[in-house]
Order: sequence, then C-alpha cells, then structure tokens
Amino acid sequence: MITMDRALDQLHHAALQRQARSRVDAIDELRAAKQVADRGLPQRDIAELLATSQARVHRMLKALERSNNNVPVTPEEIILRACAYDTSRDGLVQELARFDYTFGEEAPYPLEGRISGTWDEVVKALASGMISQKEFDQVRAAIGR
Repeated sequence: MITMDRALDQLHHAALQRQARSRVDAIDELRAAKQVADRGLPQRDIAELLATSQARVHRMLKALERSNNNVPVTPEEIILRACAYDTSRDGLVQELARFDYTFGEEAPYPLEGRISGTWDEVVKALASGMISQKEFDQVRAAIGR
C-alpha cells in the first residue's frame, strides 16, 4: 500500500483528470458524429470533418445505433466533467442531487446477473476517487437513499 503525501495526491489527481478528459472527449466526439450523421453525410466525410478515421466513425455510428441514436447526459458524464476541469464541487453535488436516477436490478429470467442503473455510476465514482465520501453522502441524502 502506498503512503500518500501531498505530492503523490497531486499526481493521483492529475492522473484522474487525464482519464476523465479522455472519456469526456470520447463523449463529445460521439455527439459530434451524431450531429454530422444527422445531416446525412457519408462516413468518409464525417471522418474528415472530425479528423479521425472512417473505421472509428463506423464504430461510433454503430454505438449510436445500439443506443437508439441517443447520447444522454449521465451522472458519469457530470462527474467526469467536474473532475476533468476542476469545476465547482458544490455545483457537482447540486447537479447530481437533481438527477433522476435509475437503480440496479436483477436481470429477468432466463438472464443472470444484474442490470446496473445510473446510481451505480455515482457509486463507481466514489470507488475511483472522482467524488469524495462527503459528496457521495450529500447526494445520497438529497435523493433519499
């Protein structure tokens, strides 16, 4: 186990920010691909506009197809943006407290396992260190969990 000091804490925070920015960029790129695809442009033109490969555009369009051509704002995205760009933590808690959550449930027969909900994204953010225990507790209290 690593004994954390201020310098190591800062390095860890910077690593979380890099990961968060990368994931936010991917969400933004997916939304941009949707905007261009909605105009009816072919994949090669979309790739040129987004400065990426046609193969990547193809994968993004398939992902959009699987999600009913929808890229909703999720608690994960809200948390990622706050972490990536050091926005107000009070604002983060307020935004998360207003979110309309879904909660995990057991998969229906004959499937096995669990279907996660949007609340699981907040739990995961706590585990990864993107939100603090205090922030988690404030959100949980605000939504009555």
